[in-house]
Amino acid sequence: MSRVAEHTARGPLLVDVVELTPTLRDDAVRVLAEAFLDDPAWVAIGPDRKPARLRLLLGYYEVLTGEALRWGGPHYCAVSDREVVGVALTYAEGAQFPPPRATLREAPPFIRSGPGPGLRAAYVDYVMKRAHPRDEHLLLWYLAAHPDFQRRGVGRALLLKVLGEAEDRGLPIYLDTTRLENVSYYESYGFRSTGEARLPRRARVWFMRREHRRAASAPDLEEHGNIHGRRG
Repeated sequence: MSRVAEHTARGPLLVDVVELTPTLRDDAVRVLAEAFLDDPAWVAIGPDRKPARLRLLLGYYEVLTGEALRWGGPHYCAVSDREVVGVALTYAEGAQFPPPRATLREAPPFIRSGPGPGLRAAYVDYVMKRAHPRDEHLLLWYLAAHPDFQRRGVGRALLLKVLGEAEDRGLPIYLDTTRLENVSYYESYGFRSTGEARLPRRARVWFMRREHRRAASAPDLEEHGNIHGRRG
């Protein structure tokens, strides 16, 4: 367990970073769905109406967390006052990603949302897989803070845990983000942009990588919203 205390204008938030277990899965699904409801990629992919988009995300992340628990890891939850407020999903063997038959398992939520979301999701899936590195790396697949707890150190606590895991394993870290403001945030932690691509509805994605190195310490910065990579 890792504990990071963050002091902000809203007061101190004590965050415990714990392993994501099956008992925390439902809470993790809810955090991910609500955190990414207004993410540019999901706005581009999903239905225009928020309730419909939220249903899509809940169904998708239900499947995705099951895959992650079976084939990926390590995964973490940020917990404050016994409430899950953030989630980080990783694949330490990033070169083996995605899991077997992932596209078939993840398709039903998109099919139920209609042909538009399904077609747009298929294109985004193609873009992400085409950019995915082939060498050994740790994939930071998703990193999210619940909207009620953003900019209070939740993302930072999770990111520091993932950085430490990658350093211990001697691996570079790969991720993608669809928020331009996250590029400079990640750069402050040693990541560099390796490329970008266009997504549907004028959205964009940036691909980023952090080489393995023994850094003295990570910068003490505020988180900048939700940061994520998406695959399928």
